[in-house]
Amino acid sequence: MSKLLGIVLSVVLIAGVGGYFLATKANAATPADPLFSLDTTFENVQRLLTLDDVAQVNLEQAILEERQEEIETMLQNEECTQEQIQEAMKLMTQQRTRAYERLGEVAQKQEEKGNVKAAEAISEAQSRYLEHLDTQLDTAQKAEAKFTGLDSATTDGMRQEIEVEKNALKNAGVDTQNQQQNQEQNTDNSNSDNGNGSSNGSTKGNN
Repeated sequence: MSKLLGIVLSVVLIAGVGGYFLATKANAATPADPLFSLDTTFENVQRLLTLDDVAQVNLEQAILEERQEEIETMLQNEECTQEQIQEAMKLMTQQRTRAYERLGEVAQKQEEKGNVKAAEAISEAQSRYLEHLDTQLDTAQKAEAKFTGLDSATTDGMRQEIEVEKNALKNAGVDTQNQQQNQEQNTDNSNSDNGNGSSNGSTKGNN
């Protein structure tokens, strides 16, 4: 389910069909727009309505991608100020932290359960997260090029955090792949043992 669809359904449940247009406008708002606070409120409602672990991970990633897209939109708006861009950058960083932590929590939870299907979905989510990190860096560089007075602590800290996350997720991806291979090997061995047992039983019966 896309983030916009989830928000629309949430608003319809709460406010009726009349809230559809309000929801779509709020979803398109940037941190520089008056409706942005309503957008974040709808996001919180959708978080409450999203119960599946993997769906929660995908939701946080979708919100993160929206924060990045909002900055791109603001950079094209000549009326946006440096302060507004700075605030939008902080919001993107906060959401990236939230998405990263949720991804790690769910990955660990599914690993403990030994849920192979969920582990595959988490692996895909990790790949999506990794790919988007470079997009966020590109957006930050555009912001720095347009507003030379941006707080360097924000952008430098962002780069350092992203490098740490990249290394951690790449290592986690290798571990997940190894675990899946081990589980598949154990399953194959178990099936082979069962097959041998059945064969031996048949032989004894014939004798």
